[in-house]
Amino acid sequence: MQLIIQNIKKDYGKIHALSGISITFTPGLYGLLGPNGAGKSTLINLITDNIARQDGEILFDGTDIKTLGKGYRAVVGYMPQTQGFYNDFSVYAFLMYISRLKGLKKEKAKERSLELMEAFHLQDKRRVRIDGLSGGMKQRLMLAQALLNDPKILILDEPTAGVDPQERIRIRNYISMIAEGRIVIVATHIVSDVEAIANEIYLNGNGKVIKNGTPGQLIQDVSEKVYDISADYDKLKEIQEKYIVSNINSREDGVHIKIVADTPPNGYDYRRCPANLEDVYLDTFSS
Repeated sequence: MQLIIQNIKKDYGKIHALSGISITFTPGLYGLLGPNGAGKSTLINLITDNIARQDGEILFDGTDIKTLGKGYRAVVGYMPQTQGFYNDFSVYAFLMYISRLKGLKKEKAKERSLELMEAFHLQDKRRVRIDGLSGGMKQRLMLAQALLNDPKILILDEPTAGVDPQERIRIRNYISMIAEGRIVIVATHIVSDVEAIANEIYLNGNGKVIKNGTPGQLIQDVSEKVYDISADYDKLKEIQEKYIVSNINSREDGVHIKIVADTPPNGYDYRRCPANLEDVYLDTFSS
């Protein structure tokens, strides 16, 4: 199974949202990382066939998705960034409704709705109106509806937006568990959402893929550029103006400042420290 994005371009007036992106996806979990405005949502809307592209091809197993049409959309599951609920629907009614929109027959729709409510711990909320759910429950419900048709391609746009840290971890674990045998694409600007679970990460900016690799490969690329500076508080502002600051940690002996820099911060008390994907992100996107 392959999903090939080949030289995709998309403009909105004079704004170049995508400027010739090419990516090949096979079964696995992929992270699309980048700041707001990097083109992640535009790429997702093209992959899900929600908007028209200007140039390039999107091929699923060798055939353009325009040619596949309805047959392609039948194998795609999509969790949009913005929740689109009918708030007076119950959880169960909403899943049944979306099932029918996806073309599932009534018995299959019922079976999948019950399975997914149990999988996402929503079975005790089946009769509850959607406007009575917490933000985390709504996100789980949106993820559940994306899986109703047991998709081969699962697209998740900012899947943990607006939820607390505990719910974020829960949703992230769900995504990891359901990824086997599928192409799963997670678009986010929250680094921790993909650092621990993605097989490969693409860092997107200004409509292009700036770099890609496994989390380990990307972290290795900056491993010699991350330092911990130990300083007095009166040096903090000076260091912030000189360097890309990843973390500030106040301690009894002063402040420890984690930075990303091309050269050692000579003139300060420093040591090298382990890098993580946040450091990669800062190194890539900080001016």
